[in-house]
Amino acid sequence: MKIFYSIVKFQSVVIIILLTAICGTLHAAGSFDPCDLITKGEVEKFVGEPVGAPEHKDTKNPLGQKMCLYNTVSLSRLVQISVIRSADISKEVREGGQSAASIYKTTKEMLTPLEEVKGIGDDAFWAMPGLHILKGDIYILVSVGNTSKHENLEIAKKIAEKVLINL
Repeated sequence: MKIFYSIVKFQSVVIIILLTAICGTLHAAGSFDPCDLITKGEVEKFVGEPVGAPEHKDTKNPLGQKMCLYNTVSLSRLVQISVIRSADISKEVREGGQSAASIYKTTKEMLTPLEEVKGIGDDAFWAMPGLHILKGDIYILVSVGNTSKHENLEIAKKIAEKVLINL
């Protein structure tokens, strides 16, 4: 029964992550802001077109997930950086055995197809909805658009490299 409860609990966490990564709408708060990890100018350089001002988002979910969203002026692409830090996960969720690393690992086990990405963070893979990265006790998701387009993986890698430098 405990295993069943853990599986159901994890599936709920994954659904929350994916839904908030796609359509999170709350204003960012707190001491950590993923928008501080990359500038508007850097995003414009990587995507090759102007972007709007960054939208700060705090999902206020038990995972402590925070996001930064940049929309291109043409609306043909968006860049979203989602960050889950173990330190920001609610006490109850941490006491239930969850951490940024465990959420990353379970997400990786559940998503198919996926492509391993070497040389970024401690571990990384490309799958819906973007480039998933584990760096220490931080799970970062960089989304730039359709994951079936290889050019989006290359853009996500450049953004991720900059984000990781600024962590």
